Amino acid sequence: MDTLKKQFLIKKTYLSFLISFLILYWIFSKIDFYLLVNSIKNANFIWFFVAFGCFYASVFLKSIRWKLLLKDAEINVDLKDSFLIFYLSMFVNSIVPAKIGDVYRSYLLKQKNNAPISLSFATVFIERIFDLMTMIPLLLIFGIISFNANVPLEILLALKYGMVLIVLLISFTLIFLKLNTKFMKKINNNLIKNVFTNFEKGIRTLRVKSIPKLFLLSLISWITEGFTIYFIFLSIGLNFDVLFSIFTDLSSSLLTAIPFTPSGLGVVEYALLFILNLKNTGLTESSVVIVLYRAISYFSIVFLGSIAHFMYSIKK
Repeated sequence: MDTLKKQFLIKKTYLSFLISFLILYWIFSKIDFYLLVNSIKNANFIWFFVAFGCFYASVFLKSIRWKLLLKDAEINVDLKDSFLIFYLSMFVNSIVPAKIGDVYRSYLLKQKNNAPISLSFATVFIERIFDLMTMIPLLLIFGIISFNANVPLEILLALKYGMVLIVLLISFTLIFLKLNTKFMKKINNNLIKNVFTNFEKGIRTLRVKSIPKLFLLSLISWITEGFTIYFIFLSIGLNFDVLFSIFTDLSSSLLTAIPFTPSGLGVVEYALLFILNLKNTGLTESSVVIVLYRAISYFSIVFLGSIAHFMYSIKK
């Protein structure tokens, strides 16, 4: 807990939140708050809670996927702990920039199972590759359908950068696996050797027979999360189809992978505003979508995650 507090207080964290709040201020300064509050009051909260369920169902599916990766790495953890640790990492990513939560996940697992941090972090690294390899094709396909093949240039550029990132990550992984053993022979520091050796071991433990399951879980989890936006649209009477809804959710989720602000705070909101504007959605309606979506994908994680973190600390 003390380590987390220290990380939260560092200057980079303050700076990232400052940037987030400046972007949010720029967005919401243009809004009539009376209309915004009234629109939220008139929302159908049955659909909102269905959206809430979809989001957390996707988190559960992703924790199952991580459990499968851990099993391949011969790290045994039950589903309850897999979900809790995964969720706590999301909580940390929501209050600290630079994806510190991904490292924190491996730290919590070491406390639970005494698994080397670099070994379990390799499973998180593989997880990120599966995320990108699932999200980018879905975004491209659903984007083409949603915009009748006239996909905006900004979105196409983002997809191209995403594809480049996938190629770079896969290339880095293959080069690392080929050269790491030779490189480690020249290193005398045992700590560095153990870190890199365990990381390599974690990557190599991925079984070929697990790949279809991992892709399927990735596909289902991201589509399930995409329904979060769809039901938010329904809750305020926006008549957008499922494919555009999933495209919108995936676009915003992809930005949370950029370790610029905590959980993409500010950046995601701007992206949602931009995408909805492409469909000629009014500023008030777009703002309601942003508030309801971030109530689920950000504030619920901060609130419930802080409780879970407190309870987890007491149990230890």
